[in-house]
Amino acid sequence: SDSNLLACKILCDKMLPDDLADVALMQCEQNDGNVPMSISLPMAQNLRKEYISIEMFLNAHTMYAQFLDVIANTSPSHSSKSKMTGGTQNEFEKGIADKMERNAFRQKKSGLCKIIAKAATRASDALMEVISFSGGWLIDENVFLSEEDTEEAQSRSHEMNAIRSTFLPKVVFMLHEVLDKTASWLEQVVYDTLIQFGSGSEDMLLALFSTFDESDVSNDDDVTMDVLTTSLAAPGYWHYKALSLASVIGNDANMINQVLGSDMERFQTSIAESHVKLGRCSNRDSLFDR
Repeated sequence: SDSNLLACKILCDKMLPDDLADVALMQCEQNDGNVPMSISLPMAQNLRKEYISIEMFLNAHTMYAQFLDVIANTSPSHSSKSKMTGGTQNEFEKGIADKMERNAFRQKKSGLCKIIAKAATRASDALMEVISFSGGWLIDENVFLSEEDTEEAQSRSHEMNAIRSTFLPKVVFMLHEVLDKTASWLEQVVYDTLIQFGSGSEDMLLALFSTFDESDVSNDDDVTMDVLTTSLAAPGYWHYKALSLASVIGNDANMINQVLGSDMERFQTSIAESHVKLGRCSNRDSLFDR
């Protein structure tokens, strides 16, 4: 439960020394098994990896909770001032006012997108670290050579497998949720702009997307539509990342398939939905024709 996770976070953040695992491993290496009742070096190495893995999960869960808070309290919609106030300007004045308002509207949207993109990136990166943890999250890699370690090692291995089977599927769906919710929020930005500015919205949105574009290519006509999947402000970028989860989960090195079990069908459904959404958001006509 969240209360139990909070207790674990407090223990790790406030009570345990930051270098606890490293110091314990160093002392074990120095003792070299000469101290009575000391654990073997392989066991110490495994415990250090376990500690790092759990600490990594707790950090990822914190980033996930912060993301949910940010996206729940940041509206993708806001009203254009000129659309509200109107006025009696002549055509020239109206043109100038309209251009200024478009720029102000886009800048406002840019600020909102930065908030969401930052929170989503932090959360998705932290969750991906858990999923792609070297050797597999909470997987035993060491071979225990000491007979006295065997029973304890087996017990810990069972405990780690139980934790892994419980929490790793949650991480997978938490990550997909972050990516999908970010994309949906950005789609609302598109809708809001289209509703208020109509036919002029496409240029405004492409200009917005280009300021967040992560690609290294120049801004020419061929790249204009690439920005629909390369910009952090474009919903297609996040749908693409969600779809890419399929290859991450399918990577045997991450050893995730074996713990998804009955959740695999649910995951496949989520990926299929991301594929459909990506097709909609990576196409110029379907994205801007609302």
